[in-house]
Amino acid sequence: MVTHLAADLRLTFRNLRKHPLFTCVAVLALGLGIGANAAIFSAVNLLLLGSMPYAQPDKLVAVWEDSSFIGFPVNTPAPANFFDWRRMNSVFSGMTAIRGDRANITGGAEPELVSGRRVMPNFLDILGTRPLYGRNLTQDEDRNNARVVLLSYGFWMRHFGGNTDLTHETLQMDNRAYQVMGVMPPAFAYPDKKVQYWRPIHFTPEEQAKRGNHYLHVIARLKPGVTVKQARANMRQVAAQLEKEYPKTNAKLGAVVISLRDDLVGDTGTALRIIFIAAGFVLLIACLNVANLVLARALDRRREFAVRAALGARRSRLVAQLLSESLLLSCLGALCGLILAYAGVKALQTLIPATLVNGSTLTVNAKVFGFSLLLTVLSGVLFGLMPALTASKTDLNDALKLGGRTQAGSGSPLLRDGLAVSQVACAALLLIGAGLMLQTLVRLETVDTGFRTDHLLTMETNLPRVGFETDEKRIAFLNAVQQRVRHLPGVQNTGFVSDLPFATIGDTVGFLIEGRPAPPSGDDQDALYREVTPGYLESLQARLIAGRWIDKQDRKDSTQVIVINETFAHRFWPNKSPLGDRVRFDNKAYTIVGVVHDIRERGLQWTMKPALYVPVTQVRDTYATNLAVRTTADPMLLARAVRDAVWSVDRNVPVVDVLTMDDYMELEVRARRQQMLVLAVFAALAVFLAALGIYGVLAYSVTQRRREIGVRMALGADGKSVVGMVLRHGFRVTLLGITTGIAVAFAGTRWMASLLFGVRPQDPLTFGSVAAVLAFVALFACLGPALGAARVDPVRVLHEE
Repeated sequence: MVTHLAADLRLTFRNLRKHPLFTCVAVLALGLGIGANAAIFSAVNLLLLGSMPYAQPDKLVAVWEDSSFIGFPVNTPAPANFFDWRRMNSVFSGMTAIRGDRANITGGAEPELVSGRRVMPNFLDILGTRPLYGRNLTQDEDRNNARVVLLSYGFWMRHFGGNTDLTHETLQMDNRAYQVMGVMPPAFAYPDKKVQYWRPIHFTPEEQAKRGNHYLHVIARLKPGVTVKQARANMRQVAAQLEKEYPKTNAKLGAVVISLRDDLVGDTGTALRIIFIAAGFVLLIACLNVANLVLARALDRRREFAVRAALGARRSRLVAQLLSESLLLSCLGALCGLILAYAGVKALQTLIPATLVNGSTLTVNAKVFGFSLLLTVLSGVLFGLMPALTASKTDLNDALKLGGRTQAGSGSPLLRDGLAVSQVACAALLLIGAGLMLQTLVRLETVDTGFRTDHLLTMETNLPRVGFETDEKRIAFLNAVQQRVRHLPGVQNTGFVSDLPFATIGDTVGFLIEGRPAPPSGDDQDALYREVTPGYLESLQARLIAGRWIDKQDRKDSTQVIVINETFAHRFWPNKSPLGDRVRFDNKAYTIVGVVHDIRERGLQWTMKPALYVPVTQVRDTYATNLAVRTTADPMLLARAVRDAVWSVDRNVPVVDVLTMDDYMELEVRARRQQMLVLAVFAALAVFLAALGIYGVLAYSVTQRRREIGVRMALGADGKSVVGMVLRHGFRVTLLGITTGIAVAFAGTRWMASLLFGVRPQDPLTFGSVAAVLAFVALFACLGPALGAARVDPVRVLHEE
């Protein structure tokens, strides 16, 4: 047996060396397919299959409120609802609540604004982890709102140099000393890698009873044997019961349970799954292409196989011989593919959000290598087995006839055409996916933002409670900064706001319109809430539709005023001006003094909501700490001067997130652009391989039909009719492939709906364009064999026969 294997390998190498063009085309096709899959698998393995720094992460879920009726299908829960969930559920062994937090860290060379979380004492118990050094937070520390903190490993190393004696280590947070109680392991992060600390959340009795303020993140651990599906059913029952008990606050309010991995990954996971499927189609097309090449070569060797069979070789031996060639081709393709994968993972790294828990650097590691090895074997068998079985089924009498070579392919055109049809169908699928993403990108980049994004510098300051306890001190700081910044050369205008456009999809407030009845419980009547200083809307160069801007005359002791957006005005005053009418929220009545053109506050992809803008001077405890500066030149050239102006007012106030509004726009479309580019690359590979497949099928068909073509031309057929015959064959294959691909895409593209914007998954323009592109490519693929057929010399062909 060893002797036979060695002989087969020698014969295999000899056959491949005799046909270098065939070998190169097959290796390149397989290398592209295997390389694409290996690169994408590295991302899938990291993001969707990799380990998470928690115990039994498959048992962890995120629980959200379902507020679809106001446009938030996944919304942060209110404290009272969380405590009721924890008491009433029967599927979780434990639940914990988290809220966002930030702190100014002082004591170093520059003040630093650090992202953190406020957590309950059972937070680490739910996640199933513990500090690397020190201890966890306690119930007493949470109850007393003690100034204690847990630190991330990276933050601890930067600020404390790895000192493991935490007994006397304190951290200046918001101008107060916090005792460092513990340091988390290097791999730990929640919810993302930006979070640097965790301190007690401390719910007061009043906060625990609130159902109107929604700001928590909730995670829970499933009981043994409980599935996510069962947890969803149970939480729907709990939400329904709370709706009955509290119809005023919980009407139409549901509960959503999502696995923690899916919750953290979000749309990135959906995009990766689609791209992984696309990479699989590229490999499938490559395998079908090589299968056609192998089949053509194997059929040309049927006389060789017939001789070997006549000399006693069994069919299994012939099949093994052909499979050994296929596996060798696949191995060579895999080597080529791994080289491509090393380059591909660098490009794919941009698809992985850097803040994700498991968002480490992509690499071709042992798992990826093993996956590639599995693909290599499967690919070799996939494209080699069918040709091997077909070619080894030899009729000795027929194969050994003088004309056996001509008749060899008589039984295989349907199989070869079927392989080509499959390639075109797969290429159509990938082109449609790429086309839909391209249309999404075009529509995103043409959305009216409602303001000018160019020449707009933004940054964030964060005022600590200590030193800025009163509204007067906070507003004095904002006014002083604006005054200094306005006097900088190159500055046109400036202003502060609580939330910059594109920064958040939430921060809403419920309201009532004076003189109108309150809406029924559960009806949509909330608006985006933005606190602004005079000059902010002008700095954006927003468009004033009616009335006036917020200005310096809007003081604490003057009439309470707001500016609203067009969506607000059109929804509640469709046939009249809203100016002068009053809107109640936060137990105050505000007079509408202006209407502005809709600003895309929530980003480009979210639908418009009513929005209101209120002066910082007329609210308590303002958090309008985001500065917007309209410049005449490149905004980043003024970044240092603006930061120095802030520090000239107070050196302990950190300045972070220094970005232009164009940077925000780029962040809005970056993910879709990257996804579109990856799909476009795969689609281009698929089209190239499909065109190669069509060319191969027709070229081989012309070779097999040379005698028929020669007879036709001897009987009077001209070159045009021969070209038409070959083109018709090619277009039949192409048309069937396009039809099949479009039919599958029509049903399958709905999975892409969450990634699309402004275009339907079954967009007729995209489908029609893809059909036209493939038809055009097929025409070029068919021309070569067709023109070659027209040049057949009938005299020479008939003489050969």
